[in-house]
Amino acid sequence: MSFGQVSVLTQHNDNSRTGQNLQETILSTSTVNVSHFGKLFSLPVDGNIYVQALYVPNLTIGGTTRNVVYVATAQNSVYAFDADGETATPLWTVNLGTPVPAQDICVTDPVECPYTDVIPVIGILATPVIDPVSGTIYVVADSKDTSANYHFKLHALDLITGAEKFGGPTEIAATGFTPLTQLNRPGLLLVSGMVYLGFGSVGDFPSWHGWVMAYDAATLQQVAVFNSTPQNNAEGGAGIWQTGNGLVADASGNIYAISSNGNFDVNTGGQDYGSAYLKLSGSTLSVLDYFIPYNQSYMNQESNDVDLGSGGALLIPNTTVLVGGGKDAVLRVVDTANMGKFNSVQDSNLQDIIGATNPPISGSPVYWNSPNLGPLIYMWGQADYAKAWSFNAGTSLLSTTPAMESTLLGTAGWNDQAALAISANGSTAGTGILWASMPFSGISNPGPVPGILYALDATNLTTELWNSQMSAARDSVGNYAKFVPPTVVNGKVYLSTFSNQLVVYGSNLPDSSQAIARRPCGACRRGSLPRALTATEPVVH
Repeated sequence: MSFGQVSVLTQHNDNSRTGQNLQETILSTSTVNVSHFGKLFSLPVDGNIYVQALYVPNLTIGGTTRNVVYVATAQNSVYAFDADGETATPLWTVNLGTPVPAQDICVTDPVECPYTDVIPVIGILATPVIDPVSGTIYVVADSKDTSANYHFKLHALDLITGAEKFGGPTEIAATGFTPLTQLNRPGLLLVSGMVYLGFGSVGDFPSWHGWVMAYDAATLQQVAVFNSTPQNNAEGGAGIWQTGNGLVADASGNIYAISSNGNFDVNTGGQDYGSAYLKLSGSTLSVLDYFIPYNQSYMNQESNDVDLGSGGALLIPNTTVLVGGGKDAVLRVVDTANMGKFNSVQDSNLQDIIGATNPPISGSPVYWNSPNLGPLIYMWGQADYAKAWSFNAGTSLLSTTPAMESTLLGTAGWNDQAALAISANGSTAGTGILWASMPFSGISNPGPVPGILYALDATNLTTELWNSQMSAARDSVGNYAKFVPPTVVNGKVYLSTFSNQLVVYGSNLPDSSQAIARRPCGACRRGSLPRALTATEPVVH
């Protein structure tokens, strides 16, 4: 296969989860504006999209070489679409089983129902991962069979045809693993020939654990299993969900995850890791190191709801520094070479920035080495301003106060932190854009609520370049997809929604005052605009 352009093969673009595409040469601070940027087309799907769209250029499918975008839904359907909109018909689509009705969880604790976090069904919720060498997309589907049994299965699908590979699918199982009460939410991770999966709880309905599992990418055979709370589940099982942000890997193949509320007793000889930053061996998933805050006993009480697990981690490129946060809104900096373990008096990690944003932190920061301020960490909390902190590579610390802030307030809603992405042409001035998806109005749980997509100048967050409401009739998002960042690649922005569609934005639009309908065409691939339709031509929505 030929991959001449940029690919997006995993959640937040790479195994460090930086969220950045540094080879974007079409979209810039001068081309993204309401006159020359907007919605190009939408691609229809059969349900809510909880995953980030993935992108592979120059694939030959059906005798035609195309750029292809892959997306999956909570209905357990996986789609391959022409990424340039030459047709809205999928190049292929497969369904991986009947999804689980969300209210089935209520049999475990009816008093806590109705369940509203993931509705109406639970299917594919974790962003898949693509291996371009073998031409495979790996995806986990949650399903219920005709005998009312629940299953998680790991599928390896051919990028060209959607056919199952390697003798799959493989049933996901482990001692103490209960499919009904577990949720596969973190983006899948592929490294050194292994696929890694993370599991948390379905709304903390009993009983659950936090899991990381490793599977051989070529055989789909299980290689290793980590259980975050093998001894005690009384306070909850330290689930690993990270609002969908992917498990992290470093250059040595070590795996990093963040656990939620649960028992902690490692300091007294136990094996339970509630509210922990975890460093796991890539081969055995044994714990190599960890960090747990000094006030873990408070954080791990389920009634307090201030655990670490709502945030995903970012590994700053070319360093051993992890950055992330949890429900207490503390931005934590952790050295993976010496994570700090547990100190009952004070935290022993590198740095805590208290009150970094409004609680909770529900997502992960993104990174860019900017031309004006150097390395930056970006985050946009709920009911707060978009912020960027400077990173000092010499001290491995962040600036204690933001290097810059936007003048735009994020939506006020629990867990409604903006999902972010960065596009730029390296560190070239005038190319850095911070993209942010969030609710436009209302609270996403239970939802659905309208969404909005923002583009801010990444070198000056007070400069708003564009948002999808500036020309709402043309550019509106539809319903917000919780926690899902946009995919920005090769001049287009792909945005998941809860409106049964993947929305695609791009540049070179005519003046926004011209309210014309548009349809996909071959010119889109070349970065130009489809011609306007005449009054007698059909409209593709």
